[in-house]
Amino acid sequence: MKETITIFFAVLSLLHLTAKELTLEESIEMANCRNNELLAQKSALESSDWGEKNALSNFMPKVSFNSAMVHIDEDSYDAANSVYQIPVFGSDGNPTGDFLPFSYSAMSGGVFKTSFINDITVQQPVFNGGKVIIGYQLSKLAKEKAIYSLKDKENDIAYRVALNFLSILKIKEVLELSKQSVESSKAHLTNVQNKYKVGTVKKTDVLQWEVKLQNDETALNEIENNLNVLLSVWRNLLNTEEDLQPAEINICDYDAEILIYASMDRDRICAEVEKIIEITKSSNPVLKSFRTTNEMLDKHILLAKGNFLPSLNTQFTYQIENDDEFDFDGDDSWNFLAALSVPIFSGGTNYTNMEKTRSTVKESRLNLQSATDNIIIGTKNAYYNLITKAQSVENNRSALESAKENYKLINNLFEQGMITNSDLLDADIMLFASKMNLVSSYYDFLISKYELKKFTNENQ
Repeated sequence: MKETITIFFAVLSLLHLTAKELTLEESIEMANCRNNELLAQKSALESSDWGEKNALSNFMPKVSFNSAMVHIDEDSYDAANSVYQIPVFGSDGNPTGDFLPFSYSAMSGGVFKTSFINDITVQQPVFNGGKVIIGYQLSKLAKEKAIYSLKDKENDIAYRVALNFLSILKIKEVLELSKQSVESSKAHLTNVQNKYKVGTVKKTDVLQWEVKLQNDETALNEIENNLNVLLSVWRNLLNTEEDLQPAEINICDYDAEILIYASMDRDRICAEVEKIIEITKSSNPVLKSFRTTNEMLDKHILLAKGNFLPSLNTQFTYQIENDDEFDFDGDDSWNFLAALSVPIFSGGTNYTNMEKTRSTVKESRLNLQSATDNIIIGTKNAYYNLITKAQSVENNRSALESAKENYKLINNLFEQGMITNSDLLDADIMLFASKMNLVSSYYDFLISKYELKKFTNENQ
């Protein structure tokens, strides 16, 4: 029974440890759900969606209920209700002696010290130089641009997650190699110290290995610090404080793919670059956003031209009451207004605004073209970098085999006393550097793949 319980808790512990590891795909998926930059971009998309709905509402009539209370002072009230005697003149132009009573209050239907006015107003824009229609079109394009911006941010976050994920794995392997180098230096130092005791090597040989050991231990500490920094950055991208770790990958699984890239001739590379550029032009969200921006610039020119066009707006008002009681029960009335405005002269404001818009559009289009060219150049560089990293893996693989063989021969010769300690030290450093270079080139190849995917919109 005790053995069963022990096994059960051992399995639970193993599952708990496994649960703390994330694959690269899981890391990207987690970042898509939790990364603050992405969440902010999603909020921007939601805002643009509401902006489109708001622009659509400008086509709708606006209905409002208006209520007002007016209170006048005593003197004005008395004057309005005063009755004046107006003399009557005969046909000969002389006063007849009769008088007609006159009161402003009676003529206007009554003047109250406190009056209540309630009405309903309906306003409907008919034509405003195309501003309403163009405004709606601009809001749709703004939403479209927000969608592309979100996709670009997703690609950027995916690349940064992959960069840190793979850098962590690389530095972990480098850490293991550094530990092996420290152990190797300790073993060589012990060996040289023993030889020094019997007088077969010089004191300088011992000092050289002591210095190398100290340097290896310093490098090991620096690597451990860098690992902690990379883990913090990676977890920050995932927006988590959990003690998560990247799951290990078998870099040798990419050997066949690496060999394909490394063995490409110049003609095939050029052909593949052209294909990659076409994919980038058709699917890169930044380039799509640029094209949308160009459409928006065209709309802004139309908007500026709309200032030269007439505008027509209508308004209908239904007055429910205008008396001294707030009871919605009084004499009602209505009126309809159609307001036509034709711009004739605006002091040059409309013209200067249009020319300013044209200049701004020209500036923006030149900047967009420059940015487009930079993305195409970046795509080419990313693909050439991928080829270079694949070739580096193959070259470093061969270099490592040579370094191993060289170290084996030098170590044997040193044991026989046929070469100096410096030769052995150089061979040890060369072997360690070759191992480091091969590990780094593998992960650099994988990182360059994700860099290329960022341009071709294939990170998801």
